[in-house]
Amino acid sequence: MWRTLGESAPGTSHAARSVPCQDAFRVCHCGPGGAWLLVAVADGAGSASRSDVGAELVCDEFVRLVTRAVPADLCAPAALVDLFAAVRSAVLARADALEVPPRELASTALVALVGPETAAFAQLGDGAIVCGAGDGYRVVFWPEPAEYANATDFLTDDGFAGAIRTEVVADRVTELAALTDGLQRLALDFAARAPHAGFFTPLFRRLRTEPDTEALFEPLRQFLNSARVNERTDDDKTLVLAARRP
Repeated sequence: MWRTLGESAPGTSHAARSVPCQDAFRVCHCGPGGAWLLVAVADGAGSASRSDVGAELVCDEFVRLVTRAVPADLCAPAALVDLFAAVRSAVLARADALEVPPRELASTALVALVGPETAAFAQLGDGAIVCGAGDGYRVVFWPEPAEYANATDFLTDDGFAGAIRTEVVADRVTELAALTDGLQRLALDFAARAPHAGFFTPLFRRLRTEPDTEALFEPLRQFLNSARVNERTDDDKTLVLAARRP
C-alpha cells in the first residue's frame, strides 16, 4: 500500500561526547489487509541517561499495541490519549526494572496512523508530522515555542496527558513525513508557518519514482550526515517518509 523510507542519524554534539543517537522510529502496516500505516517517532531527552532506551521502547510499544488493536477504533482523541498512557506505563515499568527514575528514559512521541480514507495523528513534545494529499503539504501540529530554550514535553512527565495534541481527519492522505526537532529548522519555514516545499517535494518525488526503495537508504543516510545538514543542527536527526502507492 505504501512506499516507505526512514533513518536516524546521531548529531555532531552527541558524537563529540560519545553519546549514542537518542532518536528512534518504527514503520509498519497493520489492520485488515495491511491497509493501515503506522509511523511512530521518539526523541530521547538529551539530559536523560537512558533516553535512547526510552525512545526505542516507546516506538516498539506503539507498534505492539496498535497491531493488536483495530486501527479504526484508535481514531478518536480519547483513544489516542489512552494509547499514549499505555505506552507510558511500559516506560515506567522499564525504568523500575532498570532501577532508575522514569525521567532517565524521557522521550517525546509522535504517531501517525493512516488508513484508506481516515488518518489519526498525535504528538507529545517537539518534532513535526507533515502530510499531503495532492494539494501541497501542511504541518499537522505546528511546533510551539517552549518557555525555556531546549525545553519540551516528555512522555514520562506527570502532566503528559494534557500536553498531547491530537487530530483525526476524514482525508485520503497520500504523502506523510515525520521528523525530530533536529530537522525542524531545515524542513519548516517558521516565518510562513509551513513546510519547506523545496525540502519535501524532491524527497517524495524520489521515493515515488525510484524502482528499488532499498537503494534510497544510503543516500538518505548520507544526507542526514552531510555538512549542509550538520551546519544547521548538531542534534540527532530522524526523517521518515511514506508515499501511498497509486
